[in-house]
Amino acid sequence: MIDFDDIKKNGFFRSLFFTWKKSLFTPEDFFQEISTNKNIMHPYFYAIIFGYMNLVFSFFWEILFFRIGFYSNYSFLPQIPLLFEQKNTLAFFIILGIAILLLIAGILYTVFLMILTVIIHGFNLLLGGKNEFRYTFRIICYSAGVNLFSILPIFGYNVVTSWFAVLAVIGIKKTNGLSTARSIMVILLPYIFLSLIAIIFIVKIIAMR
Repeated sequence: MIDFDDIKKNGFFRSLFFTWKKSLFTPEDFFQEISTNKNIMHPYFYAIIFGYMNLVFSFFWEILFFRIGFYSNYSFLPQIPLLFEQKNTLAFFIILGIAILLLIAGILYTVFLMILTVIIHGFNLLLGGKNEFRYTFRIICYSAGVNLFSILPIFGYNVVTSWFAVLAVIGIKKTNGLSTARSIMVILLPYIFLSLIAIIFIVKIIAMR
């Protein structure tokens, strides 16, 4: 059984660490156990935890690069209003803003997980996969541990995206009995599909001008 599916056995932090370690560094063995449990709430919270880590690290690097002058496009930002010149008022609005941001981010990330799962599961069925929707969702969620590598500046996004795709391919292959080629196509086709939609959308916007 996947450690995070049985938090009571090892405790929260040990289960989180062991699941993260196994999913990233021994994924073939890890994803063979994905179908041993139908629980979707534990993998969902696992994904949310690492999704928030991604948000925090990405926000940190944005702020850091802004402070050291890495970005030069912030000159258009307005000056801080007089209302925020009081430290107590500024602190309150910063805390409130962070709370709202975390709430919105959690909702958006949940929607993202569901949409991504629906798309990947659709291509999975199209290419001969036979597992249930819940298991595709578990694969997507338990692949989210790669978000920790968003701590890497500049190249973190590339590492996260590439490693996530590799884990998802292994998960699809191990749980559906598909060939490596078909498993790759299950993950690759959604990227191509979404990229085409984005290109068509951009072209139409340009054509309207």
